[in-house]
Amino acid sequence: MPIILRSGSLRIKNESEEDVQPTVPKHRKKIKKEIPEDKENNDEPMRNVEEIRRKNLEDNKAFLDGLLLTKIRDDIKTLANTLQLSAKKDAKKRDCKYITVSENIPVRRSLRLANMDVDGNKIASPEESDNEMDTTKDQSVTIYRRQTIKRTIEISPEEQENLNRKIQTFFGENNSTPAPKKSTFKFSDLEIADENVLKLTPDRLISMDIHSRSDIVAIIGCDRKGAVGLVVKSIDDIHGKWCKINYDFHTAYATCCRFDNLNPNNINSTSYDGTFRSYDITKHQSIEIFREPDEQGLTAFDYRSLQTCLISTDNGDVLLVDIRVNPVTVERFDVSKKRIRTLHINPIKVDEFCLSGSDDCVKVWDLRNMSSMKYCLQTDRSCYGAYYNHAGTHIMAATRDDHLASFSYNDMKIAEDPLNIRPIKRIAHKNYVNRFVTPFTAQPFALFESDFLIGSNGYPREISVYNENCQKTSSLTSENLNSLATVNISHRILPIIVGGNSSGRIHIFTGPM
Repeated sequence: MPIILRSGSLRIKNESEEDVQPTVPKHRKKIKKEIPEDKENNDEPMRNVEEIRRKNLEDNKAFLDGLLLTKIRDDIKTLANTLQLSAKKDAKKRDCKYITVSENIPVRRSLRLANMDVDGNKIASPEESDNEMDTTKDQSVTIYRRQTIKRTIEISPEEQENLNRKIQTFFGENNSTPAPKKSTFKFSDLEIADENVLKLTPDRLISMDIHSRSDIVAIIGCDRKGAVGLVVKSIDDIHGKWCKINYDFHTAYATCCRFDNLNPNNINSTSYDGTFRSYDITKHQSIEIFREPDEQGLTAFDYRSLQTCLISTDNGDVLLVDIRVNPVTVERFDVSKKRIRTLHINPIKVDEFCLSGSDDCVKVWDLRNMSSMKYCLQTDRSCYGAYYNHAGTHIMAATRDDHLASFSYNDMKIAEDPLNIRPIKRIAHKNYVNRFVTPFTAQPFALFESDFLIGSNGYPREISVYNENCQKTSSLTSENLNSLATVNISHRILPIIVGGNSSGRIHIFTGPM
């Protein structure tokens, strides 16, 4: 096989080429520096790194000793070791079950908080009347540190019977209502007496109503535990003692309570347990009139006539219920996809009612045409409540963005778009305080047909009076009003205004009768 050789790959060097040395580039030349012999023999001493490190540590230690940091470090280590030993001992103790008994040391407390007079005798607090107090208990009260005392009132069956009989006399003596003649008074004449501050419900107050009769003062209220409270006394003894009783009507959150239109001696109430109940005060009988079959909560109700009422549910339905037939007849309307909070019927037009709740508007419906909404009042936010004034000319809504919005019925009738009606006036008003306080709502003022009552978050505490144009016309203040009046009502013809706070306590303004 032939071999192909590349040119120049095999060359034979001649003698002249072997003697020639290859040239070295300048940058590759090595320059050797000659060192004198005397300096070569002189050895340079080597640096000891360990010796330098040791010296630096000694210097740092001397510096820290000067600042006392070394002593502080030792103290911290000693304390840490002590805590670790103590924790180990506590862990061993926790393995065994011990009962630690601490001595209750009496502490000086205010006589007012202990409900005692200057002589040390127990007195009736505003939360309880003489009818509720158990006189068999020891009157001496001692308050101890780290001890929570929950007051539980227990009365015997005989005392309960006497209390029922006394309440029955108020409602049975004179059941006729005098001719309606409204009183004339000045707001400055209204005052809260000491005996007119009392507990109405054991828990957070949600709704109130006042009896229309003018010979007695009867107030009812319901709370979030399902209880309904009743306080009553004669108008002739307006500064006397109240007769009080609580009824356990419901097993869940009670939402609304009112005296019956047909029989004023009955109390009707709704609750989230889905029941509509009636209680006869004179007969001491409780009747379940209606129960929601779908177990939906009932949020509010109002009377359309002496025999029928409207009830709202938390799933957006409105029920037209005839409560005087047995069994009751129910007609259901689907008016919203969200929860309804309040329902109020127009005092002038009983077929018209307004609804407020989780929707960002107030809806006005007419029972004569439930196929479509009549008016939609834009509030831009959901509402805590919306109510007509007693003249039926305006609707006042309290919104979740802390505003009051007023809507005129005349503007509704002439509006180009009945489903997009704006308020005639909108002002800022703090409606929500916190989750422990019932939100403020503008309630209709019965004595002044165009005005509304609403509590205030400012100091001093007051109940404000607003007209239909959201203008503050007056306010009610008193030394005894020292809490937020979140639920407010007024008597229809007498100068009596009641404000209730979220703990169930009511403050009753009274004027010259």
